[in-house]
Amino acid sequence: MNRVHDDFRAPIYGLTSDLDDAILAPASRADRLSWEHLASQATLVLPSNGCSIRSIITGRRIITTGVYASRKSGRAHPYESMNERAFFMHCEVDTNVVDYRVQPFRFEFVIDGTKRTYIPDAVVLLADGTVEVIEIKNDRRFLKDVDYQTKLSAVEEICRQVDWRFRIVLKQALYTPTIRWQAIEDIQSWAFTDYAISDVYRVAAYLHAIGSGPLADVADRLGRRPLGVAKLKAMMVARIVDLDISEPLGDQTRVSLITDGMGELV
Repeated sequence: MNRVHDDFRAPIYGLTSDLDDAILAPASRADRLSWEHLASQATLVLPSNGCSIRSIITGRRIITTGVYASRKSGRAHPYESMNERAFFMHCEVDTNVVDYRVQPFRFEFVIDGTKRTYIPDAVVLLADGTVEVIEIKNDRRFLKDVDYQTKLSAVEEICRQVDWRFRIVLKQALYTPTIRWQAIEDIQSWAFTDYAISDVYRVAAYLHAIGSGPLADVADRLGRRPLGVAKLKAMMVARIVDLDISEPLGDQTRVSLITDGMGELV
């Protein structure tokens, strides 16, 4: 593995945490011959410092930029559009998302003798171990660009070869239904609320006994209701509880315990 301009360049085997391990996992698969065949055609370039491979560009383009602080992934994620920021909020609240990274690497591959590169907007680790490579688009106008479609098709095939999933997320899917989006905005805004291990045990014992309960009742077990509600929202980000966000958040919102063992105890 050679170092080039502060990047680690490796044939796609190729951080630490569950998501980092998942990115490295293809190297240990049994079908090494097919993996080595793919690696001879595609390369994964990783930044040496573990940060996003492409820095936010400012001053040259009129775009929205900023940094989103994530409790779930334990780091700050740069974004280059409000759609990217909205996607990070979804990841923060979605209890099916274990971890995520923003622009964590670069694919390099050849199409018809021409070297191509692709930087995914995000990479997500799901609770079932699935790794998703994410491209975020405003709408479907990109479909008019045949060359770009060809590049995305190549990326999708690379992902398929290593049992990853390539997914394009459109703006409409981020902001609709409105009720769900409003709940996501609300819940993630309380992500850094402090709670104790004793709070987690209290909630877990109650929900384990009854299966699920209304938000007001569960929150009351954590002291004053407003603080209890804030703690439960933070616990959802930490994948300890799940709040039903298919309806507007309120006292009767159903709260259930996540039982896959991957929730963080803070």
